[in-house]
Amino acid sequence: MDKETIKFFLRDNTNLALILLLAFSIILRLFYFFKLGIQPVWWDEGDYLAISKVWSIGMQIPEWWSHFTGMRPILLPLIWTIFFKAGLGELSIRFFTILLPSLGTIYLTYLLGKDLYSKKVGIIASLMMSTYWVFFFYSFRLLTDIPSVFLGLAAFYLFWTYYIKERKSWGLYLSIFFGVLAFSIRFPLALVLISCAIYLLFIKKWFLFKDRTFWKALALLVALLSPYMIYFISTKFFLFNFYFGEGAVSIKQKIAWNLIPMIGILIHSTWAIAFIIGLITFIPLVIGFDVVWKQKNKTLNSDLFVFIWLLVHFIFYVIIFRAGNDRWLLMLMPAIFLIASRGIISTYDFLKKYSKGIATVVLILFLAVGAYQNLNHGIELTEQKKLTYNEIKIAGEWLKENSPKDSKVITASIVQNQYYSERQSYDFFSNKSALPKGCTDLLGNTLDTEECQTASEKIFNEKISEVNPNYLIVSIFEPVFTPKWVYTYPERNNLTALAAFPNNQQPALVIYRFN
Repeated sequence: MDKETIKFFLRDNTNLALILLLAFSIILRLFYFFKLGIQPVWWDEGDYLAISKVWSIGMQIPEWWSHFTGMRPILLPLIWTIFFKAGLGELSIRFFTILLPSLGTIYLTYLLGKDLYSKKVGIIASLMMSTYWVFFFYSFRLLTDIPSVFLGLAAFYLFWTYYIKERKSWGLYLSIFFGVLAFSIRFPLALVLISCAIYLLFIKKWFLFKDRTFWKALALLVALLSPYMIYFISTKFFLFNFYFGEGAVSIKQKIAWNLIPMIGILIHSTWAIAFIIGLITFIPLVIGFDVVWKQKNKTLNSDLFVFIWLLVHFIFYVIIFRAGNDRWLLMLMPAIFLIASRGIISTYDFLKKYSKGIATVVLILFLAVGAYQNLNHGIELTEQKKLTYNEIKIAGEWLKENSPKDSKVITASIVQNQYYSERQSYDFFSNKSALPKGCTDLLGNTLDTEECQTASEKIFNEKISEVNPNYLIVSIFEPVFTPKWVYTYPERNNLTALAAFPNNQQPALVIYRFN
């Protein structure tokens, strides 16, 4: 690229703004990446990492294997296994599979916003995504959310820009490829391709089934999904039974209408106001629905696409799954930020008719205050949580250094301990169905009654006889998986305390040896 081309590129203020935004995002994330280093992992992180460690060093399959493989997608653990096999550690995994996709998501938000609406919408939406506290916080956590959102956005971008706008069939094929990858990392990302399919059916109707590209794309989808279909069958559809079966938590809950106002809380007041204003710009889509349906006027198709994106995800989390938290809703956020960006721009355009100065001040306030609210929250949370579960990490590393490789450990934090200690880890009692009826609540807690506690300890003692473990870890962590009797068990059974973390009179975690 010669100097003249660069000068021409930088004459466009939006291009300069994009460069500054990307530079800011890269510097900020690299700063915290090196500052945080290798943080102690949480349960879900340990779940994926433990499986990767089992595969990479050839450990015996743990007892909780079928539960993991039934409820979690296995693509990310497979990728991390390659890292471990190649001698690349956790820091490399964090950089290549979490940090880089985080930066890629910011850029894809800009590209999609630009092609759906305008460069200005793309810039503002990508700024929101870059500073959004949930997205920032999880950019340093070894979970599936960031890489899956990156792949999901890539699928949306390829679908809209290359297939819909430029009418290139390979855009649809690549969209399906990235959509399947996103689904293979996080199951709810199937909603991405479902949204695309609904949009195609809406604009093409029954003519869609006369399109050869559609049938080729469908064949590609079946081919890409066939390994997972075989996998699902092999697990006896454990995934669907776990999330939607008789014992699933989701179907026992009321419809989660609270998730809709929760969006405003998640993005803070400034951008929530912008989002509400942005929704007003969708009034022409509602009024002109008949025109859009008949495709007499295609100028509202961008709005239709974003609306379907939002609606599909809301229906799933609010009505079908009936649950959601900050990170589960991350795939919704780019669409919400696109709408909020339109709200900010429409406010600016309206005020500019009367005073350009006031319009500029309002624009800056929307962006600066919203970015500060989110980024400040994200940084505070990141700093606050950086040593969460540190005692579990230290205990696991202690066991790795001070126990034989064939040791067996009983602990509530089975996955984290398996990952850190590289020792076979067992929970207190796996067979909760052996408990008297009604002894567990909706979340799996063992009820604090004499009958239930006595029954669960009896099951534990049977497990001790069967497993013959070497160590017991008792901690304040994972209370859902720790019956009350566990805290007095070591003293009542004369177990030997070997180490406590932190080393004070009231430790958070103690390692015992069975005598």
